[in-house]
Amino acid sequence: MTVWSIDRLRRMAAGLALATLLAGCLPESEHPVAAADPAKNDPRLWGSWMSEEEDGYMVAHVFATEKDALSISLAEHGVEGLGEIETYDVHVTNLPSGDYLNVVVTGSEAGYVIGRYEFGGTDAVSVSFPGNDALEQAVKSGKLPGTTKVEGGMTDVRITATPEQWQAFLAKPPAGFFDKPISFKRIGPAYVEQQ
Repeated sequence: MTVWSIDRLRRMAAGLALATLLAGCLPESEHPVAAADPAKNDPRLWGSWMSEEEDGYMVAHVFATEKDALSISLAEHGVEGLGEIETYDVHVTNLPSGDYLNVVVTGSEAGYVIGRYEFGGTDAVSVSFPGNDALEQAVKSGKLPGTTKVEGGMTDVRITATPEQWQAFLAKPPAGFFDKPISFKRIGPAYVEQQ
């Protein structure tokens, strides 16, 4: 997965406009929040979801994989008929503090982009990712192990926290750690009943 693809995922997940490609490095984690657990695939996510945005809409297709993880394909539909499709390998982590996505990043800086998701009944889910500034502050304050380096006027944040350190941090993250969520409504089948 390219840096550009991860940038698009983070910006789409944060609900920001995709009018221009932002240059620079993205905060990635060397480790997931927890290792993949085939027993915790979260079939509530399976199906098709849509998010309407000011400049178009996104459709997310969430599939179970043979490795008992998830494959998420995001199709961006712009107002001028243009669009892109990106596919991500993901596994979920369910903790007392919430439900998290561990999005696999490939390439020269392999690792994970960490997100949080929350259901609003059977047919609504919101997804949010930490902001670059929030991650930078967490690293600089020593609350989350990692490194920061300024490159081309932007700060490159690399999280080195172990899964155990991630879980301890997420038990009580700082206010505003996660960016504004993007909301999705189910447009495809629900495979399990939700309470």
